[in-house]
Amino acid sequence: MPKLSRRAQDTFISPFRKMLPIAAETKKQGVKVFHLNIGQPDFDIPESAWKAFRKIDKKGIPYGQAEGQLKYRKKLCAYYRSKGHDVEPGEIVVTTGASEGILFSLLTIADAGDSVLIPQPYYANYLGFCQMAGVRINPILTSFEDGFALPLPEQIEKNISPNTRAILLCNPNNPTGKVYTLPDLKKIVPLLEKHDLFLIMDEAYREFVYDDIPYGSTLDLAGIRDRVIVIESASKRFNACGLRVGGVISRNPDIIEGVSRYARLRLSPPVIGQWLAQYSLQASEMYFDTVLQEYDQRRKLLMKKFQDYPQIRVNAPEGGFYLFMQLPILNSDHFCEWLLKDFRHQNATVMLSPGTGFYSSPGLGNNEVRIAYVLKQENLKRAADCLIEALNVYEYTDRRLLQEQPVGT
Repeated sequence: MPKLSRRAQDTFISPFRKMLPIAAETKKQGVKVFHLNIGQPDFDIPESAWKAFRKIDKKGIPYGQAEGQLKYRKKLCAYYRSKGHDVEPGEIVVTTGASEGILFSLLTIADAGDSVLIPQPYYANYLGFCQMAGVRINPILTSFEDGFALPLPEQIEKNISPNTRAILLCNPNNPTGKVYTLPDLKKIVPLLEKHDLFLIMDEAYREFVYDDIPYGSTLDLAGIRDRVIVIESASKRFNACGLRVGGVISRNPDIIEGVSRYARLRLSPPVIGQWLAQYSLQASEMYFDTVLQEYDQRRKLLMKKFQDYPQIRVNAPEGGFYLFMQLPILNSDHFCEWLLKDFRHQNATVMLSPGTGFYSSPGLGNNEVRIAYVLKQENLKRAADCLIEALNVYEYTDRRLLQEQPVGT
C-alpha cells in the first residue's frame, strides 16, 4: 500500500471536531450531550431572506463568477457603507467560507517557509491553514491576567524576523472574546510600515460586541490601505455556517488579483449560499440587535453562574460568543474526553474544546477550555451545572487550586 504524504499525516487536527466520534457513541447510549465545543449559532436566518429565497425560479445551478456574484458583492458593499466603510465590489473576492479566504490570503502574501505573527491563544484552525500554505506561525503569548490584551508594539517587534510577512489578528478574538479597539490597532501601524508587513484581520464576529465598546475595523486604519486584508464571513453574521460564504476585502489591487487567481482555480464559491446571503443582508438592524441582546444575556448568565467559584477563572468576553476559561485541571484534553466517556450528571454531559488546541507553544492550555455559548439559556444552565459537578468528581483535578473547598459548594 503506498504511503500517504507527510503533509497529510502531519496536518493539524481540529480541537472542535476531534472528539465528535466519542460524542456520537455517548449519544447512542441515550445521554444528552450539550455541545459547547463549536461556534454553531442556534438562531434562525432572517425570515425575510427565506421568503425571498423561496421565490427563486431556477432550472439549474450554473457556475458563478470566480470572484463572487456581482449582485452579492454590491449588497456587501452597501452593508459596509452602512457601517461607515467605503468598499467597492472590485475590492472583494467571495470565498467558500472565511476559511478559504484566510488560506487564499496566506498563499497570496507568503511563500513556503515564511511566517506570520499571531497572538496566542488563537483560533485553532489558523494552524491548519498555515500548514496547508507552508507558512509557519510565530506565536506571541497574551496574558489571561490582563484580559488577553494585544501585546505591546515592542513585544511584537521582538518576534519579527526577516521572513515575517504579516500579523494575523481576529477581532473580536476567538477564543478569548477580546475586542481590539481602533487605538489598539493604531499602535501596530508603525511596525507594519517599518518592517514592510501585511495585516490580516479576521472580522467574522464583528457584529457581536458588548457594553458599547467601540469596534475598530482595520478598514478604518489610515495610511496603510495597501497593507490591510480583511476576512469577512456570512456564517456568524446570519447564523448560517453551512452557507460557506466568506470573503477577502482589500484596497490593494495586487492582493485582489492574487486571491482571484486561486479563486479561479476552484471555479466559484457556492452560488446558492450567495443568494441566501444576499437576501439576508437586507435584514433590518432589529434582527442584529435581537441576536446581540440574546448573546449578551447568555454571556451574563454564564458569568453569574461561575462567579461564586474562584477555582473557575474567566474574563468577561468583550465580543464574540466564547468563554475561554481556566479550570483546576491538569490536562484539558483528558478532561474533555473524560466528560464524554465517563461523566454523567442527570443523564447528560458537556462537550468542550480543550485549551491546548489554541496554542502553538507546547505545554500551554492544559488548564483551559473554550465554551461556545450558542445554546438556549435553559440548556446553558444545565450545561454549566454539569461542568461544576464534573470538577468535583474529576480525578485529575489540581487539588492545590481547589484547596479544601469543592467547586460546587
